Amino acid sequence: MIKIVCKNVILGFLAILIAILVSGTIQTWAANPNLDGDSQPTRIKLNECIADVKEVTAWDEKETLAAAREICAVRQSHAKQKARFLKSLKKLQQEYQDATNHGFDKHLPTAIADSWTIVKSCIDFKEGFTYPHNIALLSVPENVRTSCYSLGSDLVESALFSQK
Repeated sequence: MIKIVCKNVILGFLAILIAILVSGTIQTWAANPNLDGDSQPTRIKLNECIADVKEVTAWDEKETLAAAREICAVRQSHAKQKARFLKSLKKLQQEYQDATNHGFDKHLPTAIADSWTIVKSCIDFKEGFTYPHNIALLSVPENVRTSCYSLGSDLVESALFSQK
């Protein structure tokens, strides 16, 4: 009995150790946390936006269509800013991955992880002060993420341009 318990403890310890070693080898820039929450940046087809508007409103066809177009636009903006943020992180990683002077290569994983933390904190902060209803259920999460990804992009891009 004691032998089985010891064996399980040792195997558990080895599993944790392997997990730590494997997670340490994954580059931080490759981590892409899902910060979408209640947003839908991939539902950008007009028929998808119409269906989503109909779920939260009881408007006539004209109002529904107008709102759906707006929702599709804010979703596209969200997707665009998220792509800009990811592109800026990739540029940062490419620019500094081999820069051993001043310890940039060692600071890079932390800087990238911090960039994600800033975007997530921005989202958490803004969503903490919003209580949307009706059509805002669809637009607010998109607008929050658009502005937070833009903030993150501006921050990362400022690091890129300041070194040139």
